[in-house]
Amino acid sequence: MKNCPSCSKRTEPHFQNCPYCGAKITFTVAEKFDQMAELVEQALKQELESRRRMKH
Repeated sequence: MKNCPSCSKRTEPHFQNCPYCGAKITFTVAEKFDQMAELVEQALKQELESRRRMKH
């Protein structure tokens, strides 16, 4: 998540415009990569936990 440069509210990375004030939000490639890496890591952890539960 990133703060909107106009209203300083937290905004999801998939928004191009702030849902609160409508300002255009830009993300660098590195920021988008880091956000996607975190999402993949969370998904893998959830999958691992569900597989562990299924084994027992």
